[in-house]
Amino acid sequence: MENEMFSISTEAKVGLFVLVALIILGYMSFRVGEYGFGLKKGYPVKVLFDNVTGLEKDASVQIAGVEVGRVEKISLRNGKALVILRILPSVKLEKDVEAKIKSYGILGDKYIDIVPGTKGEAYIMAGEDITRTEQQADIDKLLSELGYIAADVLEVTSSLKKVVGSAEGEANLRAIVENTRSITENLNRVITQNDEKLNLMIVNLGEASAEMRKAFAALNSVVEKIDGGEGTIGQLVENKDVFDNLNQTLVSIRDITDKINEGEGTIGKLINDEDTVDNLNASLKSLEKSMEGIDSYVSKADQFRTFLAYRGEYLFDGGDGKGYFDLTIRPNEDKFYILGLVADPRGKKTVKEYTTSADPGVTTRTEEWDKGALLFNVQIGKRFKNIALRGGLFESTGGVGVDYFAFDDNLQLTFEAFDFDNDKNAHLKAYAEYKLFKHIYLLAGWDDFISSEGNESPFAGFSIKFEDEDIKYLLGSVPIPN
Repeated sequence: MENEMFSISTEAKVGLFVLVALIILGYMSFRVGEYGFGLKKGYPVKVLFDNVTGLEKDASVQIAGVEVGRVEKISLRNGKALVILRILPSVKLEKDVEAKIKSYGILGDKYIDIVPGTKGEAYIMAGEDITRTEQQADIDKLLSELGYIAADVLEVTSSLKKVVGSAEGEANLRAIVENTRSITENLNRVITQNDEKLNLMIVNLGEASAEMRKAFAALNSVVEKIDGGEGTIGQLVENKDVFDNLNQTLVSIRDITDKINEGEGTIGKLINDEDTVDNLNASLKSLEKSMEGIDSYVSKADQFRTFLAYRGEYLFDGGDGKGYFDLTIRPNEDKFYILGLVADPRGKKTVKEYTTSADPGVTTRTEEWDKGALLFNVQIGKRFKNIALRGGLFESTGGVGVDYFAFDDNLQLTFEAFDFDNDKNAHLKAYAEYKLFKHIYLLAGWDDFISSEGNESPFAGFSIKFEDEDIKYLLGSVPIPN
């Protein structure tokens, strides 16, 4: 009887087991779904998004893939979505953190991803806002745009099908292929036939670059010599006595002007005496009337310009120097005359023809060189904007030349052709001249570059040019003997 009183039926045992299971399941659901009681003790942070489509309440808040909170509430504020996040108490967010809405995969659940801010910045307090956000991509908009793109692609493929799928389209494609094949065959034939010429051009370019390197090396050598005080220019640059003399001259001029300002001497009295000044003013007024008649003549005379120039060239192949001294007379802006002397290391060539008594029917022709003789330049030229044409005597032989000016005449490109002899190639010369300082120019080029006698040579050098005012100053500074 006692065993029957304490025995529990099978139905009661099953009911008790189900009750305990429901209690455990409810507790686990509460722990998992609500992230425990610790989350409720966290602090709230607000974020404003333009669009939170797909984001649900209780969504995860993560930093670097680690959950640090949950979405507590989603509401509307001034047309935007206000999301309140509940952050774990142990997690501190800097003021400049950035909140993004992301998803697990393309169609997965949405969650909030927080990018950490700058270390050392102040932290966001409970109830404050995260100001930096990044909007999520609108999947519906992307799908709509993909639909438009697909429609355009279908339209293009349909058009291509109409063009290419017809018999006319196939014929056109066949013609295009044939034309392409013909063009490639012609190009291949042209390249094959001119292979030797192309190789020769490449070799010539290599030789020209080597010669230019030699020219620049020689120019560097000249500059180094000038820096070392060698030669006339080097001594002028390095000689300290020249600058000391200039300083003394300036001091003397300043003393003279001070005395004139104080009224000392004849000039000082002339300038500071009021009666003298009045008489000078009356004389100047009478002279002013006389000068009006010659103003037009002076304006024409102002156009008349004179230039003196020296040009020195160093021929690299021969190791010799070649000098030019030119006087250029320009009566107006577009016309000029050149008179010059040329000192060539080969001298002046003289051709003689004679017959001998042994063979009177044969004329013998010889060439003689007078190394001490000077050559002459006598040329007339006309300028058309940036191009000037010249003709006349070039180094005592007939020829022509063309000059191209650029960069406000600071750069001059010149080509000359002269000495047209039936028994040899003409003398061709090309060079470039660049203005380095006010009167100093640097130049480099190639002289007689198609010579049949082996006289071709690259060269480099410099030139010095003076105009009217410079010439007047130089002539005025020359002392006149008593």
